Amino acid sequence: MRKMRRLTPRKIFWNSVHYTVLTVASFLVITPLVLSFFTSLKTPIEALRGSKTDLPADWFNYANFVTYLDGRPVGLAFYNTLFVLVFSLLIAITIGTMAAYALDRFRFRGRGAILFTFILLMAVPGITTQVSTFQVMSFLGLVGSKWSLILLYSGADVVTLYIFMQFINGISREIDESARIEGAGYFTIFFKIILPLLTPAISTIVILRTIHIYNDFVLPYLYTPRVEQSTVSMLLYRSQDMMSAASEGALMAGIMMVIVPSIVVFLLLQRQIVSGVMRGAVKG
Repeated sequence: MRKMRRLTPRKIFWNSVHYTVLTVASFLVITPLVLSFFTSLKTPIEALRGSKTDLPADWFNYANFVTYLDGRPVGLAFYNTLFVLVFSLLIAITIGTMAAYALDRFRFRGRGAILFTFILLMAVPGITTQVSTFQVMSFLGLVGSKWSLILLYSGADVVTLYIFMQFINGISREIDESARIEGAGYFTIFFKIILPLLTPAISTIVILRTIHIYNDFVLPYLYTPRVEQSTVSMLLYRSQDMMSAASEGALMAGIMMVIVPSIVVFLLLQRQIVSGVMRGAVKG
């Protein structure tokens, strides 16, 4: 039978502080979502006359959702976002895993410089490089194309590389050597042995990158300005003309349509997200 730990006054005090901070933080995060949901179900008159915290009179009033779907290219925005996501993730995973494999398994001249450069780039704020990045994209003729987003999202950042390297480092080198004795080449070892063992790390990166790309506003704003290229973040930006009281409910309905997929995915995959990040940190 497990012994009950005795709570000291000091322990009780710090537990109270922790729970208070967590409660306040949860309240600050959840309250705007709840109020947006309430507003999305209200009629224009309810939104105009009542308070933000008032409950909707009809919990099954979906008129605002229909209004937003009729007036905005919601389907096109989700298609553009999915198109960018799929190609970006495929390229990023391919480049990231192969780069991590080479940096972890081989010792060559310049390896230390490459790792140092990745770490150094962490200290450079991304927003300060946007002018030069835009000039490069303009030179390549990719401004105004979804492929500019795919190219920019496909790079293996230091977090991606770090997680992949930690997982590859945990794979015994004896497996590589056994395969080499059997006559397997480096590409065979990578694609048939290393890559399948990286499934947990790949899942973690896919989830983290999907959340980042789905929520990003800066790059779509700079590189895909036309309506037919809008991602979900630009869809909401272009809905700012619906800020009047009469159309606020429809705007909140649009926000809920964009938020719900990311919340559902996070709730379904939260264990994989937390365990993947924790395993990468522990192995580091």
